[in-house]
Amino acid sequence: MIKKLSLTTTARVYVMMIVLYLMSGLMEKNYFSTEHIMQLLVMASFLGILAMGQTLVILTGGIDLSVAYTLNLGAVIVTQMTVEQGGVTAVVTALILGLVIGALNGAGVVYLKISPMIMTLAMSSILKSATYVYTDGTPKGAASDWMKYMVTGSFMGIKIGILVWIVLAAAMIVILGKTTYGRKIFAIGISPSVSHLSGINNKFMLISVYALSGLFAVLAGIMMTGFSGLSYLGMGDALLLPSIAAVVIGGSSIMGGRGGYVGTIAGTIIIYILSSILTVLDMKDAGRQIIYGLVILAVLFMYGREKKVRV
Repeated sequence: MIKKLSLTTTARVYVMMIVLYLMSGLMEKNYFSTEHIMQLLVMASFLGILAMGQTLVILTGGIDLSVAYTLNLGAVIVTQMTVEQGGVTAVVTALILGLVIGALNGAGVVYLKISPMIMTLAMSSILKSATYVYTDGTPKGAASDWMKYMVTGSFMGIKIGILVWIVLAAAMIVILGKTTYGRKIFAIGISPSVSHLSGINNKFMLISVYALSGLFAVLAGIMMTGFSGLSYLGMGDALLLPSIAAVVIGGSSIMGGRGGYVGTIAGTIIIYILSSILTVLDMKDAGRQIIYGLVILAVLFMYGREKKVRV
């Protein structure tokens, strides 16, 4: 029954995405061009990868507010270390750091019994300060050529950044829908106590989910660095709220246990179509954040009302 409802919700999200895209195309004819679609999907790939981790965490009933500065710290480490030790070493170091940061978030939630919101908010504050200290206020270095190619290069007319997102998205959908690991994530989100009594190691699962969130945040930072060619302070700030909005708009329950990454993909693209519309309307960044917040509240209200009706 839950699966059936989830599919229905996901279908509605995709219909919403198509309608919004047609609206944006009517406002600006250039939005129907292949070049614009390609550019939109490249930009959406950064948020899409960031939202992978957020989807996993939200499905367990948690939330990760540290993704923005995990992304930023990973990006500045990559650019600065690339100059001194080469791009491969820099990327591997940053990805390991992302795993460690996420694991610490998970350990705080599991062992210190700190709520996910407070734990990840505190971690975000620590990472923000660490980023300023590490860069001395001015990030140095630049992305290597192969990092730039991995985002802006093309294969058979499709940007490689989009292909990376497609491959990772396919893996995420299979993991959540076809593996025991994925089923355990849903089980924890539905009822942690029941999942524990069923023999699921809740502590390991939660720590691993937050660790993956940190990993995906750094990966998104590396992709953004490859796209822009450099890192800068605050480069993840504008993606924090959209990373949550993409998951919620995609139909995943903010309480956990229902949803999936298929919906998050549509939610991510909707965010960027909405951004294109707001660009046409000349909406400033502050106004966009307000719009994203209102969209989250509207979707939560809609899903909450729908649940009451069905109960």
